[in-house]
Amino acid sequence: MRPRNIVLVTVRGALLGLLAAALSGCVLATVRTISEDKEAKQGFTGEAYVAEIWESKVLPAYDEQAEDLSTLLQAIAQDEAAAIKQYGHRSGTGSYSFMVRGEAKVVALDTTSRSGIITLDLVPPDGTVDASMVIGPLIKVSQRSAVRDAVGFIQYGAFTNQQEFADVATAMGDRIIPMIAEALGVDDVEAIREMDPAQIEGKTVQFIGAFSLDNASAITIVPVRLTVVEA
Repeated sequence: MRPRNIVLVTVRGALLGLLAAALSGCVLATVRTISEDKEAKQGFTGEAYVAEIWESKVLPAYDEQAEDLSTLLQAIAQDEAAAIKQYGHRSGTGSYSFMVRGEAKVVALDTTSRSGIITLDLVPPDGTVDASMVIGPLIKVSQRSAVRDAVGFIQYGAFTNQQEFADVATAMGDRIIPMIAEALGVDDVEAIREMDPAQIEGKTVQFIGAFSLDNASAITIVPVRLTVVEA
């Protein structure tokens, strides 16, 4: 090989080496849409997460998998461990939560606190209170968490930290409270506290919701669907 050719080969080799070194330090960029880029910059929000799955995954899970409350309460009374295994879900080491459905007569309304409740006598009514239902306008964090945990597919390990996980429960509660107000026939959530007991006591409600098994003798349901049947 003539000297001129040797020089050309050497120069080419050097250039290729430099190019390879430069490329090895490059990082491929992720291409996002404008909306995706905006969301990425804003970071995680429970509201956005719940908005994406509420109608498509959460409510269908409740509609399809909620167990009759009377059946579940009997199962818990007979063998709590077996009932938990068959129907319960939890994330971490907290209480087990359950998806339930039922129909009940409203025995009493109590709005002395912001976490108002109605007590329920399951159909066919026998004059005994079987469970309570929270109607707000405040739904406690632990009660909101029952709605999140009962579905089984929302697990703590899928989130960056505890705050994100808690924000999901908070966002679910924020969707539920207006639904309850509408079902009760009041103008806004704060008006729940102004309800006359005669507006609801003695009427029948149909519900789908969740509860956590903190105390088997004091079940408090958080509804995700609620219908008041006129007497």
